[in-house]
Amino acid sequence: MTNRKLNHQMEVTQSDKPGHAWEIGRIALAVVFAVVAATAAHAQPAPMDMSWAIRSQQQAWNVGQANAQATAMAYYQYMQRLRAAGYTGPSLPTGVTNESLQRSINAANQAGQAYNRAQFDNAQRRFNTATDYDMRAIRGCTPYVDQYGRRFYAGC
Repeated sequence: MTNRKLNHQMEVTQSDKPGHAWEIGRIALAVVFAVVAATAAHAQPAPMDMSWAIRSQQQAWNVGQANAQATAMAYYQYMQRLRAAGYTGPSLPTGVTNESLQRSINAANQAGQAYNRAQFDNAQRRFNTATDYDMRAIRGCTPYVDQYGRRFYAGC
């Protein structure tokens, strides 16, 4: 090979180089991806602030305590006025007895248990729905019930 042919083979012509516009486009694309990645990294969702629930519960408790104290104070002041006016009999009944207090506590307990049971039943329904879909639609199983009433899947 002659020197002239070797030089010609090693020369890079303008048509062999990437165009200037193409280089700018690649740089611009890289910058766009970098900006999007940086934005996505900074756009993480903040932890959920549940302090409002605690404040709400504390406020409701405070209102209940204030109402109970105001009611007790009103009764106490009424009895003081009666005594100052010469009443010597027993304290007037308040309507609060051991039985009424026990009924109130039982009702609150039953309401709490009913709420918990409703939440459990709802969770079971959601779980059973997801499980049934998975077993029947995805895995192709056939449901059946045994002699004891238990539900199973066959043909998986």
